[in-house]
Amino acid sequence: MNRLVSRAAIVCLAIAVAAAARPAAGEEIAANRLAALRKALKAPSPAVRLRAALALGEADDAEAIPVLIELLGELPREQRQPVEEFLTRLAGEWAPLVRYPTEDEIGRRIRRDAWMAWWRNSDGDALLALFRKHVPNDRDRDKVRRLLVELSDRKYSVREMASEELLALGRVALPQLRQRVKDGDEEVSRRLRVLTERIEREPSYRPPDVAIRLLAVRKPAGAAEALLAYLPFVEEETQTSEVRRSLAALALLPDRRDAGPTSTLNPSLVRALRDSQASIRATAAEALVRGGGSAGRAAVRKLLAEDVPIVRARVALALAMARQRDGVPALIDLLGVLPSEQVGEVEDVLYQLAGETAPETVQGSQPADRKKSRDAWSAWWQTHGGNVDLTRLTTRPSLGFTIICEPGRNRVYEVDRHNKVRWSVDSVECPVDAWVVGGNHVLIAESVGKAVSERDFTGKIVWRKALGSNAMSVQRLANGDVFVATTNQLLEIDRAGKERYTVNHLPAEIWDAYRSRTGPIVCLLMTGQCLIVDTTGKQLRTFAAKEAGHSGSLDVLANDRILVAQPARNKVVEFNSDGKKLLELAAPGVDTATGLANGHVLVASQSQHRIYELNRGGKIVWERTNTGTAFRARRR
Repeated sequence: MNRLVSRAAIVCLAIAVAAAARPAAGEEIAANRLAALRKALKAPSPAVRLRAALALGEADDAEAIPVLIELLGELPREQRQPVEEFLTRLAGEWAPLVRYPTEDEIGRRIRRDAWMAWWRNSDGDALLALFRKHVPNDRDRDKVRRLLVELSDRKYSVREMASEELLALGRVALPQLRQRVKDGDEEVSRRLRVLTERIEREPSYRPPDVAIRLLAVRKPAGAAEALLAYLPFVEEETQTSEVRRSLAALALLPDRRDAGPTSTLNPSLVRALRDSQASIRATAAEALVRGGGSAGRAAVRKLLAEDVPIVRARVALALAMARQRDGVPALIDLLGVLPSEQVGEVEDVLYQLAGETAPETVQGSQPADRKKSRDAWSAWWQTHGGNVDLTRLTTRPSLGFTIICEPGRNRVYEVDRHNKVRWSVDSVECPVDAWVVGGNHVLIAESVGKAVSERDFTGKIVWRKALGSNAMSVQRLANGDVFVATTNQLLEIDRAGKERYTVNHLPAEIWDAYRSRTGPIVCLLMTGQCLIVDTTGKQLRTFAAKEAGHSGSLDVLANDRILVAQPARNKVVEFNSDGKKLLELAAPGVDTATGLANGHVLVASQSQHRIYELNRGGKIVWERTNTGTAFRARRR
């Protein structure tokens, strides 16, 4: 009887988990569901506690974490795995390294105690103190200004002492040092460069991402203020995303988290809507929309009339993702005024909503072109807006991980944004293309191996399909099928390994090919032509994309634009589907290029042994060197 009751409780709890842990965008979590989950944390059944704690943990609830840690000492290996995976993901850089090859009671207790020590040491006060060390206060700034003056003193001893004191100040001095690094005489500039480089080499010169995540879980008083104060000093886009996520989790005051739609909004975020810095206003508004429910959305709608386009864009994007219809026309209006590197994110949302009804737009960066594109989307909204299903919108978060194909060493691997290798799959026969699929598998095109395979991160083959010729590219489609291009064939393979269709007898051999969002296949041929065909092989369009007889690569972007790498010219060129050139960037040593969600371009160069990211102005904003013969890279 007890077993039957326990199973029934688990089934009921699973329903509550599905409703509470992953609510629809913009929907407040019902107070009674959260209360039921918290009550289940004290259930006698470990299985019930496990499900409740995992659900609450995903909802950034601190009460769940000690329960999960205690379960490490109770659960057998199979049931313990999801707990360890969750805790390791949450703890990030601070995760305790506890690994035992055997299974025994003592080992489980040691594992549990190690995690409990991690939880105790990362309490709210410790986290706030950490962030205070990374944000200069008025006293710090005054001291740095004084020391910068002393760097120019006539006495060598005074200059030396000033350098030592600036170095001791560390990270809080960095913003002012960077502003002055090109000022002053040669010796001052040299000292500033040396100081900046030494401080930046400190492992602790920036707080780890886990500290940002844990503020959202711990929710100490002052957490939102700490993150907003730190935001202007964030140097990496991926860490900015972590701050945004945590601020959304802090949008409601923690002591009112069960109060439903009437919950009190975090006053720090509401005040930040009037901040003098546009980035602060935009981030606070986005957090209130994502985490503040109907009250949060009402508080930020006035910012749709902001003078600063990026603020309007962040608010409109957040409202659209929260299934608020007034966000969409605001996004359309922004097409004519946003900087070109920010238009891609807006277009991605519009194309998701429009599907096959998407209008024919004019591509280009000139004001007249952008106005025509905006007008085309405005007409589309007037015609189709009443029937558009906003539930079609999905977020496409960037983790900041880069997947690299290194055919010279027969391996595929991934690095985080600090260039640390996360996993490596070796003994792959000349990998030329790879995508992470399903969260923990990698889909690989093996050129010399004449195959496409899916493997886990240890290299274990999940499935493999032999091909008749060298694989050139691979792609997981939205329906779960795999699209593959070889040197002389295009094919789609279903989950059972059956070929749905094949396209043969193309005009020339293939360098690269991918299926576009709207269905046609875009091929880069060795003749230099870009050929667009349907799944029967019928030729739809063709245009010259690169020099004949030279290598190259292709990528089809979310907005159906076509990115072509031209190694012979050291260029990357973006075309529309009719072959009109929209953008051309210098890309030294380029072999392949792939598009990023922010509109940037990721370039892989075998000859220069590096991978680098170009913004749409052609500036390198990230790079990795000493990567061996990196042939292709993708960002996720």
